Amino acid sequence: MKNKSIRFLWLCFFIGSLLVTFGCKADRKETDGATVTVVDQLGRTVTVSKNIKRIAALHHFGGKVVFALGAQELLVDQALYHRENQAMAEVNPSFAAKPKLIQGHDINYEELVALRPDIAIAYTSFDPSDMEQLQDAGIKVIAIRGETLEESFAGVRLVAKVLGRVQRGEEYIADCRRLYDLARERTAVIPPEKCLKVMFAGPKNIYSAATGQMLQNTLLELAGGRNVASALTGFWASVSPEQIAAWNPDVIFLGSSLDSYGAEALFGNQQFRTVKAVKNRRVYVFPSNIGWWDYPAPHCVLGLVWMAKTLYPDRFRDVDMVKVADEFYRKYLGYSFTAMGGKL
Repeated sequence: MKNKSIRFLWLCFFIGSLLVTFGCKADRKETDGATVTVVDQLGRTVTVSKNIKRIAALHHFGGKVVFALGAQELLVDQALYHRENQAMAEVNPSFAAKPKLIQGHDINYEELVALRPDIAIAYTSFDPSDMEQLQDAGIKVIAIRGETLEESFAGVRLVAKVLGRVQRGEEYIADCRRLYDLARERTAVIPPEKCLKVMFAGPKNIYSAATGQMLQNTLLELAGGRNVASALTGFWASVSPEQIAAWNPDVIFLGSSLDSYGAEALFGNQQFRTVKAVKNRRVYVFPSNIGWWDYPAPHCVLGLVWMAKTLYPDRFRDVDMVKVADEFYRKYLGYSFTAMGGKL
């Protein structure tokens, strides 16, 4: 009886050894080449699994990129921004059923951790201490940035590599460049002295201007405009009514101002009665009603084409902006612009 017990124990040990041995080999085989290492746009080296199942996007740029790559089913949260988020929720029940982690500028970190995403895509301005906490919770954080078009394209390539959708990423970038070229080729021939002077006002009020260091400046220049505030630095420089009058812009764009003020507020303002843009009623709110096109992200090329067409309508008579938006949204958000309730 004793010998049988010993033989049984040895048999269990032998089987266990085999399981451990083959199990380790299987694990090695399964993990070999099963990760991808990238350097994000904060310069951080991050290694993640190639088999990403769950994604949290902590900024609208990341959400848009995930949608553009056709990986939106992996999102654990509603990852778009403001009215575009609302519009998507109205047409996509699956999206609407997901939790909304971001309220205003606040993130529900407890719920985020509870959702167990494999990776979180954050903007480079994300608080480093919050990033560390997420990583301590086992969530890999990829930081991306899009203050210029080239930076945004680099962000797309970074996420595409992480998700194993490189070809789709290049297709997205190529379509963005096509719209970029459409605007640039038709405005590049305008002599510098004939380019319209433009002020790009910020979201808070008319007394904030896009400086030469901002994405809006790049868009203006590509659209054939001259930014009257290009010599200023920083982010949304505060300016006086006297400075705006001295600049005397031909056109004023009100960027992302859907919820604060509009063109009519300027037309009735006596401080701007001598400004050409106001006198000629060439003050335009940046579109659209569901998604702003001047925010850092590749989709700002839609805003670029709209801006060029608005500045120089004769050069873009053949361009139907709604049709352009419909095709772009359908391909990279899954629904056409008009199907989502979009209007210009």
